[in-house]
Amino acid sequence: MRCSPSGLIESFTGDVALDGIWEYRRFVHGQGIQDKKLHFNSNTRLKGGWLLGASVLTESFGYPAEVYADYALEVPGPGAIGTDTVPFTNSPTIPNLDYVLTLATPEFSHFSGNLFFLWGHDENFYEWASGKITWLELGLDWRPTPKLRVNGSYNMQYVGRRTDGSTVDLWKSPRLKIEYQLSRPIFLRLVGEYTTEKRDGLRDVSRTNAPILIFDDGAGQYVRTTPFRHRSFRGDFLFSYQPTPGTVLFAGYGSTMRDPTELGESTLQRAEDGFFLKLSYLFQM
Repeated sequence: MRCSPSGLIESFTGDVALDGIWEYRRFVHGQGIQDKKLHFNSNTRLKGGWLLGASVLTESFGYPAEVYADYALEVPGPGAIGTDTVPFTNSPTIPNLDYVLTLATPEFSHFSGNLFFLWGHDENFYEWASGKITWLELGLDWRPTPKLRVNGSYNMQYVGRRTDGSTVDLWKSPRLKIEYQLSRPIFLRLVGEYTTEKRDGLRDVSRTNAPILIFDDGAGQYVRTTPFRHRSFRGDFLFSYQPTPGTVLFAGYGSTMRDPTELGESTLQRAEDGFFLKLSYLFQM
């Protein structure tokens, strides 16, 4: 739908998307759809080139038993003596209801940005239960001069329990990229990314609240999942020299630093280093 060029809204479009996923064995035996998705989407173009999107996502995910083949539960033993290990079974389906907002700025002379934000009730795949989810993506491009470009982004994904509001998994990753055209043939790029993840010990939150066990091939037995916090930083540098078409020199260095402890309480230590070199020359006959 097109609106008046002088109005706040220049155009508006909407659509409905219906999607289904069949597991092969269920499909050939006529057992129906495993995952069902019905999405209501809208996109609006505002005066000046601003883009606004909104969606409502209704979904139903079927239990993928093969994914949880190595899962088990730790329950009290007979007569409440000791513990016992029993198979992990759970709800056959998880219903979801999510909301999405997106925003993109016009391409201004010096900057542009974008936003993606999703929240609602979604599947907690870690424990196969209905959970709370927040998914955020932010991006910003800044061009202060014709030679310098700065790109920043921030990504965050949160999965929580609907029963008590506790956190199952929280992942964050800010990233910064700086590019500079030093001269016509010389180009420099510097990238830094810091990633953190915090995960709780898993439990059968939707039924028994019993601890979840996962089979450890190395130990040959089921073991409890334990909380952890992981932190890492990745830095990359690239030098590019292209004096003439066909003559190219690329030289780069990258380093990864990690926290060696499971609870993220130590300083970051260098874990990986890499060097990159590429040289090509075009001979003209």
